[in-house]
Amino acid sequence: MTLQPHSDPISDADYKKLELRVLELRDLVKGGVDPLAQRKANGAAPANTGETFREVAEGYIASQRGGWKNEKHADQWESTLTQFVYPHIGNMRPHEIGIEDVLRVLQQPHRKRNSKRAAPLWDSVPETASRVRMRIEKIISAAKSKGVGSGDRDIRALWTGHVNPAIWKDGLEHWLAKDKSAGDHFAALPYRDVPAIVQALLGKRDFSSRALALTILTAVRTNECLQAEWSEIDLDAAVWIIPAERMKAGRQHRVPLSSAAVELLRTQPRFQGDKYVFPGAKRGRPLSNMAMLEVLRGMKGHGWTVHGFRSSFRDWITDVTLHSSEIAEASLAHTIGNKTEAAYRRGEAFERRAILMQHWCDYLTMKGTEYEIKWKRYIAVNEIDIAA
Repeated sequence: MTLQPHSDPISDADYKKLELRVLELRDLVKGGVDPLAQRKANGAAPANTGETFREVAEGYIASQRGGWKNEKHADQWESTLTQFVYPHIGNMRPHEIGIEDVLRVLQQPHRKRNSKRAAPLWDSVPETASRVRMRIEKIISAAKSKGVGSGDRDIRALWTGHVNPAIWKDGLEHWLAKDKSAGDHFAALPYRDVPAIVQALLGKRDFSSRALALTILTAVRTNECLQAEWSEIDLDAAVWIIPAERMKAGRQHRVPLSSAAVELLRTQPRFQGDKYVFPGAKRGRPLSNMAMLEVLRGMKGHGWTVHGFRSSFRDWITDVTLHSSEIAEASLAHTIGNKTEAAYRRGEAFERRAILMQHWCDYLTMKGTEYEIKWKRYIAVNEIDIAA
């Protein structure tokens, strides 16, 4: 039962009234009377404690959906909350959720596919668990902002002195191992090992393996490949145009397709009525974002990530080629800034990126001697023009 929120200024007279009310309530409790039960029996409605965590979450997702880049992002929020969070704290009021409740979510038993033993969610799938934690934190923060701004004093009082139980710094960091999604989840495979991976993938026919092969060959991001549509690809021109709404930087990206990438796409089955290059099990939906990661795990790639191959590509450019850093960054669709960036988005930059992507393709698919002869000859003929 709330008497007065601490943050509201009150007069001396009002403060005296509160003191008297406290004494009255204390006497009731000493006499074995529940003040809330008595209030209800007398016909007074209990204070409105607000929405449940699930209701707040659903409202938050609905409010943010229009600002997110694609519908899949909203689907991921809904999926992780439904699977991991709602069963534990979905019916709780956000202000009632404590750190022990958040830990219960993050340490719930979880068994990965093809694994015989369950482990705490935080250890079993650290990247997913970290996203779950951040989503809980945002939802509780959203609930607090609404509660603190409420016109109902009782609701405002619920949030007085509240500390978000899902925060990492000075919070969960004391009770969980280091947040594994903070930096090392993009660990790159040494580029010298990537050719064997790609050659093995190109020998497979399943869509997940083929999607991973194309992702590595083109150095695009995971979702950019998984959500690829046939309408974006011109095999005759050897170009794949990813629209701005699917790009992290919000700009259209023209991806040069190497010979191996074109061959992979020419032999990729097409299904009538399905726009996706790599359709998933559900009609009208692409492969899930776990599909390629499962392929890596099946290849004993523990600790590898799909995104890490972009780092392998960048390391290879720096260590063993003469391609400029600007071309490398443009190929990764990174922002390289101002006039330099504008220059490298012109037509001639695309041609240089096409050379780079074919160079990468040859490194991944050709035998060592054949590869070295081809590119030594190319550099000699072009007088190292690729570095200009």
